[in-house]
Amino acid sequence: MATVSPSGVSLTVAEVLRIAHQDAQAVYRDLSGFKITLTPCPDGWHVDYDLTDPLSAGGGPHYVIHPDTGAILARRYEQ
Repeated sequence: MATVSPSGVSLTVAEVLRIAHQDAQAVYRDLSGFKITLTPCPDGWHVDYDLTDPLSAGGGPHYVIHPDTGAILARRYEQ
């Protein structure tokens, strides 16, 4: 599945996930305790890592990724 951008070139869901996962793994190492949500939005792909255990402290990374270039436009870490 891919989104279509005005330029006609877009990243696939797998490519967006790989970009976010690579950055998140460098900071968090083990991502097995997170549920990942990808949402195509007008400002880019929103990728959110949310803890699966509601009683766990902290949180995961959140990204906005450019749909054409794959550049991380915004990132926020909750630890």
